[in-house]
Amino acid sequence: MTKLKHYILVVLATILLAVPNVWGRVEFKVVPRQNVVSGQNFQLTYRITVENEDINDISMFKAPEIAGCRLLSGPNQTTSQMSQTIINGKSSTYAVIDLVCVYRAGNPSKVHVAPVSINIGGRTYRSGEISFDILPPDKNASAPGAMGSPAVQGAPSGNDFFVRVIFSKSSVYEQEGVIAITKLYRPNSRKFSLQLEAVPKTPVYEGFLSEDLKANPEGEIENYNGKNYVTYELSRVLLFPQKAGTLKVTSGTYTLRIQEQVGVISMHGFATPRYDEYSYTTPLATGTINVTALPEPRPANFIGAVGQYSMSTTLTPDMLRTNESATYRVSIKGTGNVKYLTIPQVQFPATFDTFTPKTDVKASVAGQTYNGVYTVDYPIVPQEVGTFEIPAQSFTYFNLATHKYETLDAPALNCNVARGTAASTAVEQKKVDAQMDDILYIHTGYDADGNAVSSPVFYKAWYWILWAIVLAALGISVAAYRRHNKLAADVTGRAYARANRVAAKRLKTAALFIKAHDSDKFYEELARTIKGYLSDKLGMAPSQLISDTISERLAALGVSADTVSEILSVLDDCEMARFTPSQSENAMNDVYKRAADAIKTIEETKK
Repeated sequence: MTKLKHYILVVLATILLAVPNVWGRVEFKVVPRQNVVSGQNFQLTYRITVENEDINDISMFKAPEIAGCRLLSGPNQTTSQMSQTIINGKSSTYAVIDLVCVYRAGNPSKVHVAPVSINIGGRTYRSGEISFDILPPDKNASAPGAMGSPAVQGAPSGNDFFVRVIFSKSSVYEQEGVIAITKLYRPNSRKFSLQLEAVPKTPVYEGFLSEDLKANPEGEIENYNGKNYVTYELSRVLLFPQKAGTLKVTSGTYTLRIQEQVGVISMHGFATPRYDEYSYTTPLATGTINVTALPEPRPANFIGAVGQYSMSTTLTPDMLRTNESATYRVSIKGTGNVKYLTIPQVQFPATFDTFTPKTDVKASVAGQTYNGVYTVDYPIVPQEVGTFEIPAQSFTYFNLATHKYETLDAPALNCNVARGTAASTAVEQKKVDAQMDDILYIHTGYDADGNAVSSPVFYKAWYWILWAIVLAALGISVAAYRRHNKLAADVTGRAYARANRVAAKRLKTAALFIKAHDSDKFYEELARTIKGYLSDKLGMAPSQLISDTISERLAALGVSADTVSEILSVLDDCEMARFTPSQSENAMNDVYKRAADAIKTIEETKK
């Protein structure tokens, strides 16, 4: 009984201690801020989120000191959101309170803001730490604080709006990950509102394997060539170079609709802003990066892995049985180009039946590369009883930290194979019962007097006709088999022959997205169809499909210039659809028909 009372008291105490955490919630943090310009005022905001707490019981903290900056006012309390609900007689409150400090930015430098503490309801909460840059003012800029209406400076030009391609690294190795960011720059001194209208020409990543990442839509102030700009990310792409040398990335072009406040219209005591509108298409921008070749000679078992990896092998189940399947697994885990590895070769005992390996890649973007696991499952079926050994496995990769090839080894696996329960392939011999009366005597072809009942079969005409048919069928089978082997060896020829058939199937899939009114998936599937068709038809890897190369290869096949222009135009329309609102069904039908007609024309062209 005493133990039961003790247990009940412990439970009640735990519940009482947990009640404040369940019913009351407080969050205190500093709001991250963008870079600021020297000599200008800026705000530093601390945000308090309070749920079921007394908002009047908040002790104000002292504004933090920021090196090189002067405090003008604060912290000033503002309430951005407050609500109270009553359900079944129980009241709950929710409030978001901002404490704002105003500073004057000092000389250009990197600024670190230390955490501050605040007391709410008798408990202390601590904010985080943030950093930002104080940028130098524009060259020939007017004095800070000058007043006046915005001056009309004319339509923006390449000096006002431009695009740059920026790499996260200036030099990389082959297969080493790097991020390419396409940035739009607009002057910080002029107040524009921007809207992307179209992308006449999409970016080109020739010589890279690429994966689109989520671009940061928020503007950021950046000082470039002595002038401050607000920058926006138009695209962010993870690239893996496939060859050495100086590789180039072309940004594409972007058409912008721009609004700029150029004055104020006063009518009847009311002031209305006056805007000018412009349409501006950015010029092509290029970025280059130096790609260093991997050291030679490359190890024999090198499968293109670049980064840092570990390897393990497993055999499932532990006890093998004849005619029963098992799985030998090779797992390669690490950071690098893990999504683009090739299947390692494994030598199994001769008495093991092997089947096509199955690969599985689970990887996510981590910084400037991938982090994940590349798994290969090898299905095997032992056929004999005994003890066998699966040889040790080795995996070589190029370590970016040491700039050397490193080899990982997995030990050999000894496996015992027992007799399985599956049916044996051996034929069991059985005795024939002598008393069985349904077995006929052997027919010799002669009667009881020794006279032949019938002539030998090879005297018959149908016998030789049957032999001729068998020999002809054998000759046809041998010819067909040789032709099949010849076609199977010609990988490029097979891809060329089936290009139209594969494209027709994919076009049917794209047509389904038109009926479903899903323009995004339609244009994505149509672009994949055309690129796959051209890759098979021209015998090129997808990464090599650029406009100039496509034009040259199609012209060599005898395709007319109009047809080449049409299929490239369809590709451009598909890429442009990624940056435009949903397309109408008529527009999708038109692009679909143009693509189908272009493919049909190419198929009908005789070299």
